[in-house]
Amino acid sequence: MKPARLEKKFQLFYESPNNVPAPYHLEAAFTFDGFLSDNPHVTVSIQYIDRDDFSREELLAEGLNVEDHFEWSGDLSLAWRNRLETAFLLFQSGSCNPRDEEPFITLEAADTTTAVPISLEIEDTLLQEFMQAILEVAGNEMPLYLGFQFMDADEEWVRIEGEMSFFDLKFTYRTGGSEGPIRFTEQWQELQELMQVLFIGEFTFEKGVEDLKPKTQFAVYPGDGKWYVAGDTWFRPSGNKGYFDLIEDKLRELFTI
Repeated sequence: MKPARLEKKFQLFYESPNNVPAPYHLEAAFTFDGFLSDNPHVTVSIQYIDRDDFSREELLAEGLNVEDHFEWSGDLSLAWRNRLETAFLLFQSGSCNPRDEEPFITLEAADTTTAVPISLEIEDTLLQEFMQAILEVAGNEMPLYLGFQFMDADEEWVRIEGEMSFFDLKFTYRTGGSEGPIRFTEQWQELQELMQVLFIGEFTFEKGVEDLKPKTQFAVYPGDGKWYVAGDTWFRPSGNKGYFDLIEDKLRELFTI
């Protein structure tokens, strides 16, 4: 899409793929104003579809908000504006005709012309993260709390714990416990790559521990309230022999102090 069309108020429409069932299926509309200014603003409306057959208890058990409708309006961080702008400029004129496994994504300019992503799958991931960021800043979701214990590049054992904020696009953490210095990394792409690898592992929840006592074991706290030790309660995916080595390498690259 041409940059000039991002200067005026415009809207982005999203709907989950047809093969995403209730209670997860949703429609969303984003209205951007002053997008290219120093103070971009966004209004968000999210509507979950066909939830009548689900009880409050069932929704909570799935970790979902019990409200069918969500609205929020506020300032858009420049970090997110820049990320979205990069994506929007690659949208091409046309209409969206997704397959069942693809989302509906359409950007509508002020003059009602429409543009769509080259890759619906890639932009689906981006917009899922953006919705997570909005739910976070609205107070409906908490930042993801993560912990890692690993041997660093100097062969010293280090434990890192902190919050991964989708709205701020950074990980704020401490080393050495609650009294340790506060640090942060804004290497969001690298953090995402780490998470994508981490979560294909297998975690034995009932054997995880809330308080990790040993200080010389490779372990992770993936945000579910438990620590998991590699090879004991945390296992590599079948056939992926380099899984743990890859995670250790990524941790050393991200958190070399």
